[in-house]
Amino acid sequence: MKRFPGRIQIAAVWASLLVLSLAAGAPLLAGSQSIDVTVQQARELVQQRAGQKDFVILDVRTPEEFADGHLSGAVNVNLLAPDFTARLGALNRGKTYLVYCRTGHRSTQAVQAMLRLRFRSVYNMVEGIVGWQNRGFPLARTQ
Repeated sequence: MKRFPGRIQIAAVWASLLVLSLAAGAPLLAGSQSIDVTVQQARELVQQRAGQKDFVILDVRTPEEFADGHLSGAVNVNLLAPDFTARLGALNRGKTYLVYCRTGHRSTQAVQAMLRLRFRSVYNMVEGIVGWQNRGFPLARTQ
């Protein structure tokens, strides 16, 4: 029975550490917003915001994948490139970004990096371009 209070103290210490780590990360994400969207929601967003200077479609796949087909007007910043963070850091953090990849895995990683860099508004197309193609939505191709 003497060990029980010790376990409570250890649990209390771990809980305190968890709260402190969450509190320390809060200012890092302050002012940043990320929203997961379906392919249909992404298409509607693209249709609503197309041509607006404060809206960027960001494809984080490789240049080869990008050349095979991408969303019209998309900018390619390869998540797997060694200079990804530098290229991401050169983007305007005040704009709104729709980020996508092939299936949603790389875009989720890119969005997390963008939030750490305090990008203001980021949408993640969670189904990726595979979901876009499965719905028969149009793609642009690099010549």
